[in-house]
Amino acid sequence: MALIAGGAGPVYAETGDDPVPKAPRITSLGPYGECAADPCAGAGGPGMPGRFSFAPDPADTDVTGYRVQLLGAPARDIGAAEAASSEVTPETDGVHILSVRAKDRGDRWSAPAEFRFKVNRIEDAGRWRFDEGLADPAATVAKDSAPVGEPDDATLHTDGSGWSPLARGGEQDRSLLLDSRDPRKPQEYAATERPVLDTAESFTVSAWAYLTDTRADRVVLSAPGEQEAAFALHYSAAEKKWAFRRGARDEAGTAHIRSLGEASNPPVRVWTHLAGVFDTQYDSDPSNDTVQLFVNGRPQGRPVVAAEAAPSYRPWSATAGLQFGRSRTAGAFRDHFRGRVDEVAVTQWARTEHGVRAEAQVADSGSPATPLVAHWDAAASGGSRLREVSPYPARDMRLSPTGAAFRAEDGSLVLDGTSGHAAGSGPVVDETGSFTVSARVRVEGAALEAKPDGHRALVAGQRAGAGHSWALWIRKHGPGAYAWEFSRAGLAGDGTPVEVTVSGREPARTDAWVDLTGVFDAHQPWSSQEKGAGTGQLALYADLWDVTHGWSGVDRPGQGTGELTVGGAASGGFLPGALKSLRVWTGAMTANEVFQQVVTPEA
Repeated sequence: MALIAGGAGPVYAETGDDPVPKAPRITSLGPYGECAADPCAGAGGPGMPGRFSFAPDPADTDVTGYRVQLLGAPARDIGAAEAASSEVTPETDGVHILSVRAKDRGDRWSAPAEFRFKVNRIEDAGRWRFDEGLADPAATVAKDSAPVGEPDDATLHTDGSGWSPLARGGEQDRSLLLDSRDPRKPQEYAATERPVLDTAESFTVSAWAYLTDTRADRVVLSAPGEQEAAFALHYSAAEKKWAFRRGARDEAGTAHIRSLGEASNPPVRVWTHLAGVFDTQYDSDPSNDTVQLFVNGRPQGRPVVAAEAAPSYRPWSATAGLQFGRSRTAGAFRDHFRGRVDEVAVTQWARTEHGVRAEAQVADSGSPATPLVAHWDAAASGGSRLREVSPYPARDMRLSPTGAAFRAEDGSLVLDGTSGHAAGSGPVVDETGSFTVSARVRVEGAALEAKPDGHRALVAGQRAGAGHSWALWIRKHGPGAYAWEFSRAGLAGDGTPVEVTVSGREPARTDAWVDLTGVFDAHQPWSSQEKGAGTGQLALYADLWDVTHGWSGVDRPGQGTGELTVGGAASGGFLPGALKSLRVWTGAMTANEVFQQVVTPEA
């Protein structure tokens, strides 16, 4: 490449003796070493940055920058000045490949150089599933199933049975029941005999919480000292939000450093995944220590710098055992939880967002656990109520005064398409997390054909203000042209309300029973040039043969607050046809689970 004089700056012309740059040199500055043999030696952990330097091949004299990429993650471009020490952060454990290309003044790119390294897996410091009550209802100890170290079993201190069949893992599971309503009796909790974590170092704690009472602070997990708690994962009655707090010091009256949930008045009597991360940034400098709350796998705001929130902060280690369902303030235990706690995990490491999302999925034999939390069954109903038959405390739906009636011959609720519907109190799931809904429905073709083009009839949906946070629909596009739909509402990154809808690929069948299922997977990542990146996938199943997937496109998923309805609402969108059942599960079903748990033979 030859230099041509003149103009506002240097101009380069191609010459035959200037080749494309060669692959650059990659050197690790720690902590990750290059895999030179199998098995490869690991280092660090997910979220711990590695530093690398990049240099051109000795034959290249005009390299101006580099393109750096961990395979499977987005690439980024850096200038030559940044190449002496560049930070790369792996989000997961296992073997990673760092790929680097060099660029010359002519914007030509080299072939990639690759550096293979392994990131250590971080094992649990403790894990409690609370399924002991399944085999022995009289058991008083919850086993610690963490794979390494001495187990830290938790002793239950409960009023009667400490186990509940309403559990995050489903019917073949149990949760820790903390629900005594008698103030004269000892408040319920569980605790380990000794500390499980060194709370002066980075750690992550997580649990599924089923909160039944919000009249006072309700602590899910805590690690106390003599006077205060080094951390508490809890519901704040004053803020009406979920929170993760850390005591600045182990002193009565100390300041509380808090990371608060984004949403006020979170739903109760639903399963919500909570996680708290304390991060020392892998150094001994307390000025950059942070705390952060995650709700259903999503970070709540930015990490809170402890020293900025409380100048008196110093990292300190809890001295008492891990507490399930209470905390210590001013030397006394209080803020007892009301409800159920399940699937608790603690790790001596600051988990990444990816790691927290993985923890929130509750894998059961390789598939997500999806407990049934509501089931309205027309065959079990009569009079003016659509009966709810699950073990969970969802309420019956009340039929509209006109246009809705039960048909005993086939056990269905018949809807006239003009005024008929049924409605009850919602929500029944925390919709910022994953969930699955399914209705067994039959649409009357002649009645739908009589509707105007564009008519959108509601099969089932959860109200949220003037719209729906989620809904199953059938839409008439034109004569004889109908489509099933599953919609999801929320907020875009700029706070603008949005509704995203996926439609069936095949024409919607009428005059036949169809199992219509919508799945919201809150943890599935997505990206697009138009909308950027986020998490959340929608799936729509009409029986099992018509399946449609789509990215949610919402930065903050909506949460319903009003009625849950079938067949329409007082504002319109009435469905002509019949409905046999509506079911709701916590968790995102896979296609195989939809086949096994939802789709039934045609009637």
